[in-house]
Amino acid sequence: MISSLKQLYHLLNADQRKKLHALQILVIIGSLTEVGSVLAVGAFMSLIGDFNQFNLDGFGGYLFDELGFDSKTSFVIFVALMTFIFLILTTLVSIFTLWRLSMYGAKVGADLSNRLYRYYMGQTWLFHTSNNSSTLINKIAAESYRITYSIINHIMLVNSKIIMAVLMSLAICIYNFWMAISAALIFSVSYFFIYRIAEQRLVRNGATISRMQALRFKLMNEGFGGIKDTLLLGRAGLFNSRFTKASNEYARVSGNNSVLSLGPRYVMELAAFSLVIFLVAYLVFSFDGDLASILPLLSVFALAGFKLLPGFQQIYYSFTTIRGNIAALENLKADLEASSESSQNKLVHEVNDNLEKILIKDSIKLKDVHFTYPNIEEPTLSGVNISVPAGKVIGLVGPSGSGKSTLIDIMLGLIEPSKGELSVDKTVINMENKRSWQNNLGFVAQRIFLSDSTIKENIAFGLSLEQIDNERVSRATAMAQLDDLIESLPEGIDTIVGERGVQLSGGQCQRIGIARALYHDAEVLIMDEATSSLDGLSEKLIMKAIHDLSGQKTIILIAHRLNTVKSCDIIYLLSEGKILDEGSYNDLVNRNEIFRNMSENS
Repeated sequence: MISSLKQLYHLLNADQRKKLHALQILVIIGSLTEVGSVLAVGAFMSLIGDFNQFNLDGFGGYLFDELGFDSKTSFVIFVALMTFIFLILTTLVSIFTLWRLSMYGAKVGADLSNRLYRYYMGQTWLFHTSNNSSTLINKIAAESYRITYSIINHIMLVNSKIIMAVLMSLAICIYNFWMAISAALIFSVSYFFIYRIAEQRLVRNGATISRMQALRFKLMNEGFGGIKDTLLLGRAGLFNSRFTKASNEYARVSGNNSVLSLGPRYVMELAAFSLVIFLVAYLVFSFDGDLASILPLLSVFALAGFKLLPGFQQIYYSFTTIRGNIAALENLKADLEASSESSQNKLVHEVNDNLEKILIKDSIKLKDVHFTYPNIEEPTLSGVNISVPAGKVIGLVGPSGSGKSTLIDIMLGLIEPSKGELSVDKTVINMENKRSWQNNLGFVAQRIFLSDSTIKENIAFGLSLEQIDNERVSRATAMAQLDDLIESLPEGIDTIVGERGVQLSGGQCQRIGIARALYHDAEVLIMDEATSSLDGLSEKLIMKAIHDLSGQKTIILIAHRLNTVKSCDIIYLLSEGKILDEGSYNDLVNRNEIFRNMSENS
């Protein structure tokens, strides 16, 4: 556990470490005031127990004379008032210290979540294809939350309580050394052995919590994301059963951890009350019932115990909570290390409008492109050569698994070829200029993701209302033939489309996707089987909108139904990652048997 906490410390940035060191000073000050409050009460009770101190040369008599009091009663009231004020100050310092510690933990936790979110959002397309989105969401929302509130905050608390316990134990040694040492040893050793007994169970439960929480997020994501299929296939009961099982297991191990963390408190309270009874009996026996001698000692030990017992319990509870949630840190450690500040500086945060574009004047070319996915032996693309003339409509067709989508991902700059190059005119697209190339691309997928917001916000996806250019929205809706739809809606462009566009038809969603692709005035429009899930009428409307852009835009179509690519200027036929043939629709039908069979079956 110590090594994991050291790693967490090194994950903090320089400013956070500096604030942590400053907080340690504040914790020491807070602990000193708590010790001072106990000693102040002890001194006051000593004064109450023996009024003869006013007649001696002790500190009480000195103050009585120096402050010019003429009445013992008025002096006692003054001392009581000063003690009360000191206790108030101690309370305020303790509250302020707790506030600063909690705010620090919360801010560090928020920073960890932000770093993870930025890190995941800055990863490549291949990273996201190989990582489940629910796993990433779980790490950002749940696991980082556990690090914040179950590790960082408890580290802050345990530091403050350890310092307070040590200083308090040293302070009460002034009154009775052996009694103070004995009590401190009994509590600390008892908690230590209880912790050692519970440690391995806490570790196992913590790992189970991580697994069950990840499974719960996965089931929620799959259940709600595919709710139509879930209801249609009658799978809701299965999802409910799996979610209930995961939730029950999560509750069981969480409850066990709570018992392991909080249970010893009651045993130690019994021990503390027994010690108090023993202490009273010991003091009565030692001082022969002398109240003046017993009262100060009893007050100091009682008040010290009042602070130490919760302190020891908090130390134990914090250690068990940290140990039970250290699995969350282990789960995120690699990603947090990768998301260090130095790597975050490489991310681009500007809005795309503010960046330059690579314009196309002649053609887009793929030259001898090869690509193999990680952990897969067979190449997906092998020696692909394609030329896309500017302003033309190009079709990419082929059976499933022929490499069409991979080819599009390379054109979009989402993945880099294992071999070969993508070039625009004479500019080779690489990591340095990829962003400028992507700024000139518009992409329409087979399934358009629509957020639960207005049509306007979905067209200008990712931008706040203040950043949206209404003129661009109007131009994009006109080019995508959305004007009739917008005029028919009561709220017009400000109509809420519902989660994933549930309020709209498939064709309407696709046209919003086209408008989104056109919002940034992209010269190149890439459609990945954008009409495959539409009915015939909707497909005709979409294709009319696309072909109306012919000559204005360079358009690349991936199509499953060959009717979609009949009007394309050039069609490329792919099979097993290679270009088998190219030409117009009629040319390919006449000379290529594979294409002719596809045409007859489409």
